[in-house]
Amino acid sequence: MKGFDSKVILAKSVEGPKRNRAKMRIRNWILGVATFLFLATSVILGTNFFGGILSYNHLAVGEIPAAEKAIFRKMGFLPNAKRVDAPNFFLRTRDGKSRTLQQDRGKVVLINFWATWCLPCLREMPAMQRVFEKFKNDGLQVVAISVDQGRSNVVRTFAKNLNLKFQIVLDPEHTAKRAYQVKALPTTYLIDRVGRVVAYGMGARKWDGEAAFALIESLLKEAG
Repeated sequence: MKGFDSKVILAKSVEGPKRNRAKMRIRNWILGVATFLFLATSVILGTNFFGGILSYNHLAVGEIPAAEKAIFRKMGFLPNAKRVDAPNFFLRTRDGKSRTLQQDRGKVVLINFWATWCLPCLREMPAMQRVFEKFKNDGLQVVAISVDQGRSNVVRTFAKNLNLKFQIVLDPEHTAKRAYQVKALPTTYLIDRVGRVVAYGMGARKWDGEAAFALIESLLKEAG
């Protein structure tokens, strides 16, 4: 083959990975510096990473009373220093009826995003039913938004087997999931009586314990 030199080919094969590793180190360093600058600038300016829904402002956290923060912290929630309106949704219940968030105006609403394939979601459902039973007459509403796609029968069967009485709505196209910027399951939002986001948190929780009861009671005591 004309122009073929095994020494040149060998040299290039050795030098290539070295150059690639060097480029990778430089690229990672630049990315790290850019990320640090972005985070630092956002904190200084009070930027909200999650958009308008999660208006948690690190500079304004002092506005939340210490006792109130402790109640949220015990349940692993991040409270909003400045409450913003929760996005309304238009979804179908497991019985095919229309359901919106505005229907629960005047109540404290626990919105829980879940799926039948999410084991942590399934484990917390019975506890959610118990907290709902305890506070439903005081103004608590639980709305569990299923993000299952094409599994409405599975959702109905699951709810029936666990004798769940709170509202379960279907979000197969993930319109509510996107509106609430849900990144993991389960994710829970707490909405006050006037329809504002109080706090949010990711992961399953013990809803039938004293910490949960104290949190719900504190929200129910707020004026609507």
